[in-house]
Order: sequence, then C-alpha cells, then structure tokens
Amino acid sequence: MGRTETNRRRAALTRIASMRRSEDARASRNAGSTRPTRRNRAATVLATVVALLLFASQPASAAGTTAVGPPIDFPPQGKTTVGFWAGEAVPGTDWSSPGTYWNRRDTHAYTPYLWKVLREYQIPLYFNLRYRRDFGPVPPGEPHRHDALRIIRTANRLGVPVWGWVLIPFSDGYWAWEGAAAEQFAATKALVRWARQKHLRLDGLALDPEPRVRTPTETATAATIMGGGSDATLSTLFQQAIDPAGQCAAWSGYASIVRWAGRHDVKITAAPMPAALDDLVDGWLALQDVTGFVLPKAPWDELFFQAYRSVFAYHSGRDPGPGIVSSYLRSARREFGSVGQISLGSSGRGPYRRFSSLRHDVRLAATLGAETLPIYSLERTLRAYGGPRSLIRLVQAAQHPFTGSAAARSTAPTSRADELRSAIQYADRAAAANTPTITADRGASLYPNRWPSGCGG
Repeated sequence: MGRTETNRRRAALTRIASMRRSEDARASRNAGSTRPTRRNRAATVLATVVALLLFASQPASAAGTTAVGPPIDFPPQGKTTVGFWAGEAVPGTDWSSPGTYWNRRDTHAYTPYLWKVLREYQIPLYFNLRYRRDFGPVPPGEPHRHDALRIIRTANRLGVPVWGWVLIPFSDGYWAWEGAAAEQFAATKALVRWARQKHLRLDGLALDPEPRVRTPTETATAATIMGGGSDATLSTLFQQAIDPAGQCAAWSGYASIVRWAGRHDVKITAAPMPAALDDLVDGWLALQDVTGFVLPKAPWDELFFQAYRSVFAYHSGRDPGPGIVSSYLRSARREFGSVGQISLGSSGRGPYRRFSSLRHDVRLAATLGAETLPIYSLERTLRAYGGPRSLIRLVQAAQHPFTGSAAARSTAPTSRADELRSAIQYADRAAAANTPTITADRGASLYPNRWPSGCGG
C-alpha cells in the first residue's frame, strides 16, 4: 500500500475518532439542553460517510476493522452439552400464508429409539411452542393443537431436559423482533401459566431475537446481517427501517421480559442473530435498528448466537468455513462472559451437507469451552444424517475437543470469516452514519441508541 493511501486511511480514522469524541463531549456539556443542530449533524455524517467509503475500498485484512481479535488462550474445557432446537417440522408451512401456523406437526421422528438416545445422553430439546396454537388463547376457527403437549409430557416422563422456545403467529412476525415485545411478553407469561396448569416441567424459556418474517425488506435485511448486502440495498433499507425511538421502546420491553422471568424463578435464554455482536463493536446499536431486532443488556441466563455457517454460506455466496464459528464464539465470550454461547446450523444444508463438517465444528466449539451447544435442528439432523445414531456421534464429538497443534489450527482466525464480518460491520457503521440525517428528514434528528444503555445517542 502506498504512503498516500496510508495517510488517507489515517485521516479517515482521525475523523471518525474526532466525531466520536465530540459527540461524547457534547452529550456531557449539553445534558438537559438542546441537541446539536441539524447542520452540524449533517457535516459530521458527511465526514463519516467519506471515511467509510475509504475503508470499504480496502481489503478486510488491511482495513483492520473486524473486531475478531487475536487468538485467545483456550479456556478450561468442561463438559459441552449438545442440544437441539426441535418441533418446527410443520408440513405445509408458508410464512406468507398465516393460516399454516396452525398446521399439524410431523412427530414421526419421535420414535422409541430416539427417546432412548435423548434420555441416555441427556440431550436437551429447545422445543418450538407456538402462542395461540399450542398454548394461550386460540383464535376462533383455528385448531388448538396438542402435539407439543404430548412431546413435552413424554420428555418429562423420561427425564429428558426440555425448554420452551417461544414463537408468535406468522402474521405478527413469528420471531422476537423489534415490534413484538408486548406480544412476546404476553406469550411468555401465557406459556408459564400453561406449563403450570398442565403440570409440565420446562427447564426454562428461549426467545429468538431476529427480524420479523415476511416484510418488504426481508431479503435486504437478511443479506445485510449475513454479509451479502450491496450499497444500494443498504440505502433502501436505511430509509425504510431506521427508527431509534422504536428500538428504545423494544429494548425496554424485552428487558422487562427478562426481569419478569427472574422474579418468577424462570430461566430465560435467547438465540439472537450473530450480527448483534458486530453491532456492539462501535458502541452504537444502529445495525440492530435497521434490521428490526434488539438484544437488550439484561440478566439473561444464556445467549446462543446463531453462528449458522450454512446460512452465512447461502447469503454471502460462499462458505466462511469453521472460522466463523470460532470468531463468533470468541466475540460472545468477550462481550457477555460465560453467558455468551453459540448455536450451530443448519443440519444438512450448505457445508453441513457433510456430517464431518458439523462434527468438526462441534469439536471446535468444545475446544473453545462452549458449555451448551444447541444445533438447528433435531428433525433436520435426523433426516440428513441417518437417524438417532447421528445424535450420539455429535455428543461424542463434543466430548473430544481438539488438543495441541490441532486445537490451534482448528480455532485460528480465517480470512473468509474476517472478510465476512468486516462486511457486516461496514453496514453497521454506514447505518450509524446515516441515522441522524434520515431521522432529521422526519422532523427530529437523532443519533443511534448506545450500548449498553439502549436509549439515547
């Protein structure tokens, strides 16, 4: 790289750092006073966008913006528990056809031999439980299904650990997205009541923070948080989705769910999109804002970031390799300590069409000290790899982490993973830079919300 280009990059870094320092200084000086003018904000945003464009033209290894970090010492390796997301095998599912939410589950996979394996190896299930279908008030004209109830009762009778994975109707977004905090709270309370009324034993509940299903920006959103979004895609998405005030309300709503669970002795976990970790690098929450989900700073019991290598491969166009697994697990631990974990998926898809690839990544996660490792999903794993025996092989893989030079090789950062995360973090910085101007056009210029407070720029 030439000296001129190096100087340009240094100047860009200086402008970003200067903007950040001035923002913090203004916030301190002007506490309780009026915000900076729209003109000053526009100048700041312009400087930031120019800087971002300079970095976007550089290779990821040169730009130095990926917060993957150097290899860390291997943590003490305890027992890594392999679990599975389960219960989402519903034939005829069509997210654009809301009525299919109430279709009957396919439970043929739950054979006596499967239950024997689950019981013997104490494999936890994170079972898909649908509000207003399996529990809670069922809408008029829709069936009240009991297939999940039978599965959970069998798990309880056999001593198989089972968690409730909370979902809401397709028409309401299905996942724990930004606009669904109130309904997710209602669903959480209803599930706890239902479990107690039915005398069920759930180890805890799991929320699924990610963008809602079936929106006009669904494809753009998925590409953005999986490293495949173009500048044109980002521009369109920003105009439609940036809403710091809405994000602030959602933050408060989801944090209330976690605190409520704690007061009622209910363990609560979440399986967020991994872009939430990239979003924290710069201290703003702009990326989660534009993609429509939020992960509040709250007393979660565990956080299983979806390091879904096969999904990244689909959206980015190539397999990022096992480096994406180690990268996100390290980031999760760095940001959230022992609460920060990952989930793997999707079985039988992309690079995981080969069982050996999934088995390798299970061993990799165990090498890095993963405590619990849910895989998406039970039904796909059984179908792709030949039945319950594949579960035993994955459990055994978790009991045999890599050692010595193999551990260093398998967990080392990789250029593909670094490049992919650089692309996601570029989208994050662009979202942060565009937030003041886009919100100004709506009448009130706002900064992105900040981590870890969640509200206010």
